[in-house]
Amino acid sequence: MRVLALLLTSSLAAASGFAQETEPPQKPDAAPPVLNLPVSLDRIRNALAQPAPSEPLKGLDVADAPTTFHVDITEQRKIEGLMATIKFEKPGPQVAGGAAYYEQFQRLFPPINNPLVQPYAGFSTGEAATLAVEALIEKYVAEKMSHLIGPALREQAEREAREEVARAIAAYRAGRSATAPREPSTDSDASSTLPKN
Repeated sequence: MRVLALLLTSSLAAASGFAQETEPPQKPDAAPPVLNLPVSLDRIRNALAQPAPSEPLKGLDVADAPTTFHVDITEQRKIEGLMATIKFEKPGPQVAGGAAYYEQFQRLFPPINNPLVQPYAGFSTGEAATLAVEALIEKYVAEKMSHLIGPALREQAEREAREEVARAIAAYRAGRSATAPREPSTDSDASSTLPKN
């Protein structure tokens, strides 16, 4: 196998050596070959040798020319508008003392070194499952039920408020009629109080 690999390598090296093109050696007194370029190097040298123009080109003097365009970048506003609509709430129950206290507590008592000092370490597996189920019920069921029951409770409260106002008005009228008895009015009195044309 080694002999086969050595034979293959030597044949490839020999083939690449034959494939190389050899240039005939140039004579020292021969002129350099003429380059056939698409541009004229003499014209470029002459243009570079010319002095810079004393007047700048039209439109380069920005102080005198009025602006003809306006650039307004609105992408940042779109992103800020989208970010304003996102509500960043911390998941789960709020930690006593706030988030800063919880972060400090985690630094003082890392969970790996102090597993029994962590917030839910005092609960057994069944108790933790109960807390999780209660949180899910509160999040998904209670909010949906509040949308259904809320309008009914509001209608009942409005109905009770109307009844209370009606009772208060009736009590006021009854109290007023008891303190100032009204005299029966006659038709002649009523006609005398009316303005005449």
